Amino acid sequence: MNELAKVAADSVGAAQCVDIRKFADGMFNKAFLMLMDDGQEVVAKVPNPNAGRAHYTTASEVATMDFARRVLDTPAPRVYAWNSNAQSHSVRAEYIIMEKAQGIQKRWLSISFSHYGGLYYAKDMKSSPVSHYVQDGVVIKKSEFALGPATGRDWHDAGRADLDIRRGPWSSLSQYLRSIGERETKATQILDPPKQIALFCGLKLYQPDRKEKLTALGQYQKIVDAILPGNKTIRGPYLWHDDLHDDNIFVDPNNPGKITAIIDWQSCHVSPLFNHNADPAFLDWDGLEPENLDLTPKPDLSRLSSEEKSAALRDYAHVNVFIAWRKLMQAKNPDLFEVTEFQKTASYGLLFLAHRMFEYGEAHFQSLLVDLKDTWPTLTAITGQSEGNYGRTVADKGFIDHERYDACKAALEEMKEQLIEQLAETEEERAEYERYWPFD
Repeated sequence: MNELAKVAADSVGAAQCVDIRKFADGMFNKAFLMLMDDGQEVVAKVPNPNAGRAHYTTASEVATMDFARRVLDTPAPRVYAWNSNAQSHSVRAEYIIMEKAQGIQKRWLSISFSHYGGLYYAKDMKSSPVSHYVQDGVVIKKSEFALGPATGRDWHDAGRADLDIRRGPWSSLSQYLRSIGERETKATQILDPPKQIALFCGLKLYQPDRKEKLTALGQYQKIVDAILPGNKTIRGPYLWHDDLHDDNIFVDPNNPGKITAIIDWQSCHVSPLFNHNADPAFLDWDGLEPENLDLTPKPDLSRLSSEEKSAALRDYAHVNVFIAWRKLMQAKNPDLFEVTEFQKTASYGLLFLAHRMFEYGEAHFQSLLVDLKDTWPTLTAITGQSEGNYGRTVADKGFIDHERYDACKAALEEMKEQLIEQLAETEEERAEYERYWPFD
């Protein structure tokens, strides 16, 4: 830590760091606010081992932030110093020293790329870069930026980082998507099955099946080119920030309508526009997709309790803000709106599930494949009870406050006992459900 503080001080021309404060832990990084003797403040960020591939994740994040700030005109933090080779310096860890945030999508669509993959500085690529980007219709070939290996989480998680596979860049969408299928096939063939965290498994429930996964992936390779969207723009390679929640967006306190910084560009990479999140997370809508863009009428509150009224009004506001956002997108950014329409289709569901087939999805994939046959000519109970009983015990991404940890753990244990009581008929079955329970 002392060496990291020295690097931070040197990066902004300060004599020394006089105070260090740790930010709340994230899933993939540790971050520290460092105060210098001359009053300057910087943020030091150190990736956790699960953040991604050594060197590539940090190198790509720094280049992506610089590209976003200087080329996309997006207020990403300025980087003062960084190093992606942990063994080459006294800190002995990869790090990024960046400015503290004080406090567009149309612009992001103005730039597309020749290849799919991770964004880097050209000097950090071992081989001669051949990629380029297109800005407002102008091809930019002589650039300090280049496309290299993909840095998305799906290229690293559950042991995938160690696979000997093609990681990009790819010059065509077909190459990119087929490489995903090859990656999941190889992971399924040679890696130990990962612990299930998205699904509860057991004898009478879903159980991962290696043979079924490989069958589904074989089917994916046969149909992938046929299920792509017809809109050429949404098939194109674009850089996007897919995690625009409140903690990643900073605004001017004196002018809340002005965004001063967008942070957390780690693992952002250039991929098909239809793979990106068109709806920013800060909209806070996790309900069903609206059937149309008509605003929802105000609910009848006459027979509701005060608590029920508050919940109904909150849902009413959230869904209508979401619909208004979609209407604005349709009018101002029709290609992005087309992404949301494609993401409702079985074709997109098949493409989406293929990205994580090693972990889960083969049963749902087969189901969507059956549904797809009806539209082929046009192509180019327990979980509900649990949420009712326990509510949103765990927040998004599994984060909980320290003071709620014991209560949440107890609630999950109670839920586990109820589920096993309903499902297990023998001691053998009970032991099997215990083995698959994801939260111990």
